[in-house]
Amino acid sequence: MDKLATMKLADELANAQEKILNGEEKLDTDRVYKTIDALGVLNYPVASYFDRTEDEYYESESDHLLTLTNLTQKLGDLQDRILTNHVDGFVDKDVINLTYNHENAYVEGNYVPRTDLHVLVYGLKVIGAVDAIADADLKSVLSKDAVLSLGLAAHALAENL
Repeated sequence: MDKLATMKLADELANAQEKILNGEEKLDTDRVYKTIDALGVLNYPVASYFDRTEDEYYESESDHLLTLTNLTQKLGDLQDRILTNHVDGFVDKDVINLTYNHENAYVEGNYVPRTDLHVLVYGLKVIGAVDAIADADLKSVLSKDAVLSLGLAAHALAENL
């Protein structure tokens, strides 16, 4: 995949944000999932995680950034997200540091699609920047839970818009 493909997708989603939120444009989840899968961070295609239980994911792959409290619940119903929000380090030395924070796309039980779109767009921008300029192996620097959160956000947007 083109080294700039992730950032291009993020830019396109940012430009279409209001149309997506207003239902004027449909989120292309297939393209989002392909982009996430191309990062090579998760063990399986991202779409295969939505029907797994929190426990299955926690025990097999999670890096324990996501708050998984209902272990029998399907991951596709998870409300917690991990936002990849900052990158620093020394690109010339392949020292990349990413920072993360929690986002909840549900306020008092009500879904807030703008939050998931923010997780998706901003996360893809930060990850795309790393992928475009660094030779670092994304598997070694990027949180699996943050990558899964991109898929969870896209999945929830597709289910709720």
